[in-house]
Amino acid sequence: MSKRTLLSLAVLVGSALALNAQTFQEGFYLRNYARAYQYNPAIIGHHFIGAVQYNSIIHNNVGAGSFLYPTADGGLVTAFNSSISADTFLGSLPEYCRTRSDIHASLVSYGFFAGGAFHTVDLNVRGGYGVSVPKELFAFAKLGMEGGSRNLGNLSLGASIMAELAYGYARQVTPWLSVGARAKLLLPIMGGRYDVTRMNMTINGENVALDYWGELYLTNRFAQIGSNNEGYLDLRHLSSTLDLDYLPSGAGLAFDLGLVFTPAEGLTISTSVMDLGGVYWFYGNRAMSSGVAKFEGLDHVGMAQLNKTALKEMALDVGNKFLQVLRPFASQDKWKWERLPLQANLGVKYELPFWRKLALGATGRYLNSVGVPYWDARLGLEINPWKWLDVTANIGTGARGPVFGAAVEFKFHHFRLTGGLQEGFGGFIPSTSTHIKPVFRVLTVGLTYDL
Repeated sequence: MSKRTLLSLAVLVGSALALNAQTFQEGFYLRNYARAYQYNPAIIGHHFIGAVQYNSIIHNNVGAGSFLYPTADGGLVTAFNSSISADTFLGSLPEYCRTRSDIHASLVSYGFFAGGAFHTVDLNVRGGYGVSVPKELFAFAKLGMEGGSRNLGNLSLGASIMAELAYGYARQVTPWLSVGARAKLLLPIMGGRYDVTRMNMTINGENVALDYWGELYLTNRFAQIGSNNEGYLDLRHLSSTLDLDYLPSGAGLAFDLGLVFTPAEGLTISTSVMDLGGVYWFYGNRAMSSGVAKFEGLDHVGMAQLNKTALKEMALDVGNKFLQVLRPFASQDKWKWERLPLQANLGVKYELPFWRKLALGATGRYLNSVGVPYWDARLGLEINPWKWLDVTANIGTGARGPVFGAAVEFKFHHFRLTGGLQEGFGGFIPSTSTHIKPVFRVLTVGLTYDL
């Protein structure tokens, strides 16, 4: 693998597009935010219909600053430049360089009161992707085979998209306590994963050995990859499955649970747990690759053999040995359980008694995302000077360093337009959207109509 290819992987890890789930903390502060139940299902809102809302999130554990270094003349060089020591470069990397991006789009939402409770219904689309690259892969690019062997495994990538139908229920059980829950039916549409759990490369003199294990998962909504007589996936055996276009690729269930305490006038304490559950995926195409390949050196090759035909035969022999190891063998076990990233939220806010239009507070969260866990704690304020304007801002620290956030909601007639951004400090590479430091970034845009 060339250094250019590795650098491309690094840029992918460090600067993936921003995409998010339900992590709009600023919705807790905004006083009449219709979809605040997505932060805590125990928050009782008002009668509304929501036309659209778009949330996006990206979080990673390494930024582009680990791969690009300034020079004395004001330029930049990559980490693979000889002027950058291996200790400097590799010391800036975590054991696994990972990024995860998610999107959560509410196509339509409806909130209403009935039977003394507040009910919500949402039709949503969720999607996301993740990449994990081991630090050892970059060590191989920087140092070669120093040490005699490299473990380049634990490399993975995946992407998915699913539909979500959610129903929420919230009730004021005492004057100072409300409880709530949301149930989410998840219908996977398309998804794929490729996990390399073992890729050991050893060089002894001029001999090379490769020990490999990888697994491929791919839904078959549009095509089923057939297998040959030996049981290996074969792209020449594709069959259309258009008759399955309207069927989900599995099923899942998840729950949100929450409590809201109001022990004193103007004081609100919120706690919630989101996305308890997961999805059973049906991967119509599932396969694994495994084996050991050994390649002898060229010491035994004489001058007489160094002709075009002989070199071509040697190259084909090496290539065939690689393919014997890498080619995927079809698996009949096509169901796989995958849990959702679980999130826990805690929030406190207090409306100042001498001026109710101003509120102060704090929020914290923990996101137990596979491979890229995250937490942050923030102090915030909110001001609602006029009925048509509500503004909130916060600042704090988290797993990726200092963070800040802000949101605003405009009301005109019965419409409410909401926008918010959470970001980490650190900046971007000039003229690009590539983050210099690891980041947790959330973007939210939504529109609702009060009924």
